[in-house]
Amino acid sequence: MLKVQLVILAFFLTAVVYLVFFPGENLIFIFLLTVFSACLIYLTKTQIKRAFGRDYPAYRGFVVMCIAVAWVFVTIIKFFTVTYAIETMQLVLIPPMIAIGFVAAAFLFFRLKYGRNFTYGTVEETRGRRAMVRIGYDIRSNVKAGLYTVESFAKVKRGDIVKIGVERPMLGMRGAKVKAILEKSK
Repeated sequence: MLKVQLVILAFFLTAVVYLVFFPGENLIFIFLLTVFSACLIYLTKTQIKRAFGRDYPAYRGFVVMCIAVAWVFVTIIKFFTVTYAIETMQLVLIPPMIAIGFVAAAFLFFRLKYGRNFTYGTVEETRGRRAMVRIGYDIRSNVKAGLYTVESFAKVKRGDIVKIGVERPMLGMRGAKVKAILEKSK
């Protein structure tokens, strides 16, 4: 996933540099954006599919959403923004507002389609009703990878794969909070 994240970062950075600093260099930057898009599609079909088998559709959807967001921004801001006179300054804001609205709608759609209020982890240690659980990054529940101490509602032992409830904030910018082990996973 790190490779995909780095390519997405380079992809967005290229789009911003193109729109802000080199708006006249269409051929070079469109080529670069196309190469980054192809690279993301390749990484998604090969490495992401292998690494996140069960949750692959969510990761694929996220990568496709990132590609679409960058292309929508470039297309709307670059090719549909017309230079208006000072008295029609409000019209200049319409294309960026449409692009921002598209981003908000894409993230909302992703959250509604793929979001969930639980994740999976591996029990590392138990003490009474508490357990230490290792969780990998989970895009669907927006949980960061790490080692978490949680309460357990099920009898678990070291090495068990467990389903863990999470509390997801409205916008989810800081990630979800891991709450408790709900059950053993089959």
